[in-house]
Amino acid sequence: MAIDPERHSRILAMMREEKLDALVCSSPTEVLLLTGYWPVIGTSVAIFTREGEVHVLVPSDEREIAEKSSSAVLTAFSPGELYALTTPQTAIAEPLTSLCTQISLTAATIGMEREQGLQPASYAVTASYRSALADILRGAFPQIEIRAVDTLLERLKASKTVIELEKMRVTAMIASTGFDAMTEGIRPGLREAEIAGFLQMNFERTSLARQMQRSYGFFYCMSGPNSATAAAAYARTRQREVCIGDLVMIHANTCGDGYWTDITRTRTVGEPSEKQTRMREAIMEARQAALDSIRPGVHAQQVDRAARSVLEKHGFGPQFKHGLGHGVGFAAANTNGRPRIHPASPDILEVGMTFNVEPAIYFDEYGGMRHCDVVAVTNSGVEVLTQF
Repeated sequence: MAIDPERHSRILAMMREEKLDALVCSSPTEVLLLTGYWPVIGTSVAIFTREGEVHVLVPSDEREIAEKSSSAVLTAFSPGELYALTTPQTAIAEPLTSLCTQISLTAATIGMEREQGLQPASYAVTASYRSALADILRGAFPQIEIRAVDTLLERLKASKTVIELEKMRVTAMIASTGFDAMTEGIRPGLREAEIAGFLQMNFERTSLARQMQRSYGFFYCMSGPNSATAAAAYARTRQREVCIGDLVMIHANTCGDGYWTDITRTRTVGEPSEKQTRMREAIMEARQAALDSIRPGVHAQQVDRAARSVLEKHGFGPQFKHGLGHGVGFAAANTNGRPRIHPASPDILEVGMTFNVEPAIYFDEYGGMRHCDVVAVTNSGVEVLTQF
């Protein structure tokens, strides 16, 4: 697959503005950003030069996936040997220094990830070179200058290209197959783990994922009082049995070739109470107010205010315990992903930005209700990618 030309030109423009000779990145999300390939184990290294050359040092057992994902120049290396124990940094040292010599980066100004960051799961375990890559480069090429570019990379990831937006649409469509099973899967007497497993199974079985190299996700179920804890930074499925009258919150983070969704839907088991009806009406009104406020040039905090003011009007202000949303796409649950849809956010919306809109109400010891969509900023306003 050819490298995304729109993404390629944006990266080049940033490098020229910052006077960088190359970017050298190893975190899977950043490799995806630079090359279109989403590494599995995390030992791949992407090099993007000021001349527009794109290289990937890739473990030999990931080469097939990389070739189908990117037209970058691939150099395969062996991350391990049968008769000798080795480490990722030992395995990458010679291929990395050889490639840098070959493309004349021995005295270059190089941008690298150097600060704390967030990486979505690319596999059950993910390797991290930490400071090893910089140490290797400095040891081999004393004239190299290394700069931290974490903030610049976050800005690049905030606005998606036309190709990236289409991948997110497909990922959202695949995610919908799990949520389609909610009516059948949520019944009194079932445990949260059984419900989450059923929805996960329906998601995994869909044939819609055949156009992806890698598609997977995480479905969570939180019911009754447990759903009120969903205001935390993470979701948690437990063994509680669902009862009539419960609020049952289904949260999912799903992925297609490195592009993520962040979706929540809430159902009532049986007929909703008057309180639950008021909660749902307030949340859906807040959702619509937020969507109506989204357009290029709008301050992100205004979008939060649009939704929050509705919930406050209905008397649920104290029960909305987090910001309205955050950037989604290259990661799911990254509360610092741009744009940050938060009361204190300095961010301004731009065309191509993708984020979640998640108005919610949480009553401790009773239950929580949340409706979370992924949206994209368009020239004329907003597109809801999770319109199901």
